[in-house]
Amino acid sequence: MKFSQRATLSILAIAVLTSTVTIGLAGIQLQPQRAAVGVVVDTAIVAELTGVSDAIEDLPPDLRSGVLARHEVRSEEALRQSLTAQRANLAVAERERAQEIAAHDRRAAWLIALALFNTFATAVGAISLLDAYRAKHKPTRP
Repeated sequence: MKFSQRATLSILAIAVLTSTVTIGLAGIQLQPQRAAVGVVVDTAIVAELTGVSDAIEDLPPDLRSGVLARHEVRSEEALRQSLTAQRANLAVAERERAQEIAAHDRRAAWLIALALFNTFATAVGAISLLDAYRAKHKPTRP
């Protein structure tokens, strides 16, 4: 076997391996993004608590206890503490989501690189095999 044929087969073997890795990465990329749920839920909770807090500040002091009781909150201080805790939860969820997006972007970059390599390797292999076929079946001239 000629060196060029060995090189072609090696390139095609590497392309097969990288294709397998590409398929695995593509499967990972298609998994649901779980951190987004936490951000959406925590954002809704913070928005509602902020709305209640703002509404209570606009009410006269004698009506505030009724509104707090309707939302099952003991006091304005408890509402502030709950809002602070939910904002902290939201910040954690946003950091997790940012990390998830960064990992997704890195995998996407690897997928693109592997796909480009596979395209190049397949083209080189096909050209090399075509040249070998032409050399072997070259018509004889009289």
